[in-house]
Amino acid sequence: MSDTTSVHRFPDHTVVDIEHCLICSLERVDENSVVFRDDLWSCELPTGYEVPGWFFLRVRRHALGWHELTQAELDSLGQHLKDLTGAVADATGARATYAMNFGESYAHFHVLVAARGEDVPPERRGGNIVNLRGERLDRSAALELVPKVRAAYEAVVSTR
Repeated sequence: MSDTTSVHRFPDHTVVDIEHCLICSLERVDENSVVFRDDLWSCELPTGYEVPGWFFLRVRRHALGWHELTQAELDSLGQHLKDLTGAVADATGARATYAMNFGESYAHFHVLVAARGEDVPPERRGGNIVNLRGERLDRSAALELVPKVRAAYEAVVSTR
């Protein structure tokens, strides 16, 4: 459980409680949406954000932002991001793979990993890629990528 004294630092609209936390609910998604899980971290196709090539890397416990991550979580985050962004790039052929952390809608610490292919117009690149959520939601196409990303992730991890 996170330190509830820290919830006051978030905007009023930010979801901070476990009961309404979309990020916590990813713990219950179907296995066909899961790229990997270990004791500390998990990566899934994010419910409601099913843009092909988008994944959430999230701490498995309800930690509100960077400041609530444990040393073990911090120590492993970089390796997971390196492995996952590489796997997403390999599986999708994306020219760029973004890793973004906002935490303003849902304070539970997570990183959006988003493949950016050549089909993404210049005005939707960089931080503007988040606008693709309203334009490219496609659960079926997003689910088709999960086994490819999972295999690429497992291949990367097996070489360490």
